[in-house]
Amino acid sequence: RHMWRVLDNLMNNICKYSLPNSRVYVQVTSVADDVQIQFKNISKSQLNISSDELMERYVRGDSSRNTEGSGLGLYITKTLVDKMNGSISFKNLEKGTEFKLEFPTYNIEEQIKNVV
Repeated sequence: RHMWRVLDNLMNNICKYSLPNSRVYVQVTSVADDVQIQFKNISKSQLNISSDELMERYVRGDSSRNTEGSGLGLYITKTLVDKMNGSISFKNLEKGTEFKLEFPTYNIEEQIKNVV
């Protein structure tokens, strides 16, 4: 349920703030004991804000963003990612943005042994 909300929030932001008719790239990779999910898109306008600021409550990416919204989406996303022992990062690219989620993987067989 939490993962669905995280992905839904990120995809909604991508739909709101991407350049019309542009592509979104999603890449899922396994790195060591982690799973990384990376979203890249071309933004309508460049964000001039740090990753930490963007993830705070009631913060909008920039003043030109006048679409509906409370500025809570990324804050909620970060809170849920933290709750799942993951991390989220944001990076300004030359023509867009990148969000990267990282979560630890768990060996289900080991988890079952620990419970039994």
